[in-house]
Amino acid sequence: MQHKEETAPVSHIAHDLNNILTRILNSVELLKKKVSNPEDVTPLLSSIENGTYMAAEIIEDLLSESSSTVLKRKRININTLLTDLINTISIQLMGKITFNLKLESKFSFVEGRYSDYYRVFMNLIINALEAIKERGTINVWTSNTSPISGEPKLFDGGTFVQIKISDNGEGIDQSVMPYIFNNNFTTKSKRKNCGIGLSIVKKIVDDYGGIIKVTSEKNKGAEFTLKFPAIVNINEEIELKSKTILIAEDEDILRGLLAELLVSYDFKVITASNGEDVILSLNKESLPDLLIIDQKMPDMDGITCIRKIKEMKIAVPIILATGSQSDYADQEINKLVNRVITKPYNFEEMLNVIKSLIS
Repeated sequence: MQHKEETAPVSHIAHDLNNILTRILNSVELLKKKVSNPEDVTPLLSSIENGTYMAAEIIEDLLSESSSTVLKRKRININTLLTDLINTISIQLMGKITFNLKLESKFSFVEGRYSDYYRVFMNLIINALEAIKERGTINVWTSNTSPISGEPKLFDGGTFVQIKISDNGEGIDQSVMPYIFNNNFTTKSKRKNCGIGLSIVKKIVDDYGGIIKVTSEKNKGAEFTLKFPAIVNINEEIELKSKTILIAEDEDILRGLLAELLVSYDFKVITASNGEDVILSLNKESLPDLLIIDQKMPDMDGITCIRKIKEMKIAVPIILATGSQSDYADQEINKLVNRVITKPYNFEEMLNVIKSLIS
C-alpha cells in the first residue's frame, strides 16, 4: 500500500507532463502542414520534435524506476526520425556536408523506443562526419526488404526494413574491422572515424532482433547496413472521408489540436470533454466509426465510460489514450479496448492505428 502511495504522485505528474508534450507534438505537426515555406522552418521543428520525444522517454524512465513498470515499445517511422535528425545536425554544419537522402515513400514502421534508434543513427552519422575531412557527402537510403538466401529470418513473416548510411571519408583500416563493435574499442586517438559508440549501436541493434554490417576501404569511405523487423503499414488508399471519429479529451487545447489534425486527413470529427458527453453523443447521434477516449477525465473517467459503452452493446473500435504507462497496467483494460496509445503519441503512429481499426 505504501508503494502505491509513493508512486501515485509520480504517475499524476507524468500524465500532466505527457499531455503538455502531446500538445507540443500535435502543434508541430499542424505547423508543418500550414507554413508556406516549410524548408525554412523544418530544421527548427525537427529539433523541437526530437527534444520532445527525448523528454517523454526521460519521464517514462523515471516512472518505470519508481513503479517497476515495463517500458513500452512504440511504433516508430525511421524515415521521420532520420529526416528530423539530419535536419537538426545540418544546422550546425553550415553547408560543409552534403546529405543525400533516398527514403522509401511507404516505409514500414518498426517497434521500439525513439531514443534507442536515435542513438544508433546519431552515432553512425557522427562517425561518418568524423571520417570526412573538411567537406564531403553522406548518403542515407531506406527500403522495405524481403529476406535473401542465407540471411536469418528476423521475425515471423520475415519482412524487415533496411537502412544504409555511407560516406566518402577516409574509411576504416581492414586491420581493425573485426574489432569495431567490441566494448571499449576506439581508435579516436589515431583518427576519428570509428569507435565512437559502435559497441552501443551493436547492442541496441541486437536487442531489437536486427543485424548490422559494415563494408569499407581505406580512403574510399564506409557503408553501414542495418536491418530491423518491420510492422507493415496500413494501405494508404483507405477511404477516410466517410469515416467519423469521436474524441473524448478533457483538455480543450489538446482536444482541438487532435480534431484539427484528423480533419486535415478528411475524417469527420465529434468531440467530447468527458465520459458523460460521450454517452450522450452515442445516444443522440449515429454511431461513429471509432472512439478515442482519454484515460483521465472529470465527472466520468475513460475506463468507466468504456465499461458503460460495453454495457450498451455498442461495437465500435476504441483507442484508449493515456498519459502514463502505469495507468493501463490492469489486464482488464487491455480487454476493454482495441488499442492503448501512450502520450505523447506520434501522430503518424496514431493515424496508422486508426486506419488499421477502421479498415
